[in-house]
Amino acid sequence: MKAGFIAVVGRPNVGKSTLINKLVDEKVAIVSNKAGTTRENIKGIVNVKGNQYIFIDTPGIHKPKHLLGEYMTNSAIRILKDVDAILMMLDGTQEISTGDQFVMERVLSAKKTPRILVINKIDKLNDEELENKREEVKEKLGKFDGIVEIAGEYGIGVPQLLDRLEMFLDEDVQYYPEDMYTDMPIYRIMTEIVREKILVKTRDEIPHSVAIEIINVEKRDEGKDKFNVNIYVERDSQKGIIIGKGGKMLKEIGTEARKEMEKLLDRPIYLELWVKVKSDWRKKKPFLKELGYFDEK
Repeated sequence: MKAGFIAVVGRPNVGKSTLINKLVDEKVAIVSNKAGTTRENIKGIVNVKGNQYIFIDTPGIHKPKHLLGEYMTNSAIRILKDVDAILMMLDGTQEISTGDQFVMERVLSAKKTPRILVINKIDKLNDEELENKREEVKEKLGKFDGIVEIAGEYGIGVPQLLDRLEMFLDEDVQYYPEDMYTDMPIYRIMTEIVREKILVKTRDEIPHSVAIEIINVEKRDEGKDKFNVNIYVERDSQKGIIIGKGGKMLKEIGTEARKEMEKLLDRPIYLELWVKVKSDWRKKKPFLKELGYFDEK
């Protein structure tokens, strides 16, 4: 048995969470087309051919504009020195940007950690475009310990990725039971499910301004357990968008979230959602700590 921790990093929205979910073959990280969807480090555990790969999905590394952004970026950067390898992911369909170079500077700060470049979305590139991307990598990012080309959404290139990473795993160790695919607490997964439904259904002003908290769980010996969940936004206008005309939007969010939660828990539940305005919550340290988005490191 060999095992190791692999950080998956990149600027926002390059496909990190999609790859983690495909590797694990379970939904451990929520996915949307909105940048900044992932807010904390999430482990996806993969057991293949006697090896255990612990992939760590990280928030997109960017220059933060508030305390929440600081937490997200710092949690991604901090882990780089504590893993066995770093996967830096690029969106192969986009030109390498200053944002990618910003990420690369942070990756280089972990001087002794092996780094593999992952060029994602190769299914959207022809041979000439892929060759041009390889040359652009050399010019703008420099050398890596390996380069793997994948289409994370479809699992193309995943076997080659695992083969490349095997040499960085530690011998004779297993960190998690073989039937475990994440160490994320189940209630945390449930809050993320609600947030994902909001991200998918609402306009651009909402995603970064929403936080979810389970405020009460009523366990019942007979009948369904009841979950009371608060949705926090920063402005009254955002509250109105999430509730929708006649409460339609909130009902849709609740119905879709409840169905996914029931699959996760393998039992029916009651889910009650409340929308609350918490002005500028992303800048308030006590509230961020309450939500689990802040630490003292």
